Amino acid sequence: MASDQCRLGRGVNELLHIGALGAAAVGAGALCTTRRATGRLEKAAALLMLVGMADAMTVSLLAPVAWFALMVTAGIALAVARRRMPLTAAAQATSGPVPLSAHLALGLVVTATLILLMPTTTSAELLVAATHSHGSAGSMSVFVCVAVGLGSVAFAATAFHSHRSWRHRLHHVAMATSTVAMSAVILS
Repeated sequence: MASDQCRLGRGVNELLHIGALGAAAVGAGALCTTRRATGRLEKAAALLMLVGMADAMTVSLLAPVAWFALMVTAGIALAVARRRMPLTAAAQATSGPVPLSAHLALGLVVTATLILLMPTTTSAELLVAATHSHGSAGSMSVFVCVAVGLGSVAFAATAFHSHRSWRHRLHHVAMATSTVAMSAVILS
């Protein structure tokens, strides 16, 4: 019975991982195929999030702490770069009250945090998981995941209504979906 629940739990986690990566890929693809109103830095940020998530959820070439440091640094660099070199007037006009750069900078920090909280699947942990029929997350992890999940949905809803481009809207919805799925992986 416990092994059936463990297998079911792993199956749900795998579906959540696939959903998070799929949504991130759709969001990055939508953003990278825009012709105007999206700078190279924003496209690079979306791709960095996708690559970091893919690595953290699959082969783990870099440690979660390394992804955390890289993404937080990139998020800060994006915010600083856009503060010093704003997008063109046309791009600013289409960005609405929630600038895309701010959304992506925050997305990098959120993704970095979730990657750091993401459970690893070493053989020792699989053995422990097989002997326990339930998982538990620390109360701080639960708080962070719930806050990040709800915050990303609220932020995406605001950005969705402020952008006219369907690609930007798709990006915001996909990013929120990916964040919620990653939060669910951590909480499950």
